[in-house]
Amino acid sequence: MEQEPAFIIGNGLTRKKFNLNKLIGQGCTFGCNALYRDFTPDYLVAIDDKIIEEITQSDYPMNRFIVPPNEEQYEPAEHNPSRPRSNAGMNACFEAIKKDFKTLYLFGFDFILEDEISVKNIYDTTSCYGPETRANHNDNYNRARYFEYMAKKNPDVNFKFVVPRDIGIIHKINSDNVTGVFYDSFDPEWESELH
Repeated sequence: MEQEPAFIIGNGLTRKKFNLNKLIGQGCTFGCNALYRDFTPDYLVAIDDKIIEEITQSDYPMNRFIVPPNEEQYEPAEHNPSRPRSNAGMNACFEAIKKDFKTLYLFGFDFILEDEISVKNIYDTTSCYGPETRANHNDNYNRARYFEYMAKKNPDVNFKFVVPRDIGIIHKINSDNVTGVFYDSFDPEWESELH
């Protein structure tokens, strides 16, 4: 029997029109940061202090809230000796892998894009999402490299970016277990609902 997939839900603008409720019952959902404000994922992952505090004061179930150990909140020295801070999306992927999910569908992971949308977030200008939390294009290039590293370290896991057809140029991620799928190929009903 095939194991259910994990859906890793980031907060990039490409998922803005996506009806996340369609994922309920289709697999295990891992959300990032403020996602809980609009959708209740099976697990919620955060690594930044302000959003962690907000979540702990919310009604989100604490037994499903994951704050990775400090060591895991930074890129490994093997990948990047300067060990920059990771991000909740990458950590959510790692949490799904720890739970033995072998197929991860990624929504709203806009760091893979090479245009202006890549640095925007659904929650921009809301609590915990000020300018100090904003990624820049260089951050996104580095995130793509870090994602490639993670994928190569986990060759038995299939990573599938789910994106709308009208996206721009995508950063190349060189790993055989990373693919993409358009919303309308993932589920034809979803694409029709987006228009």
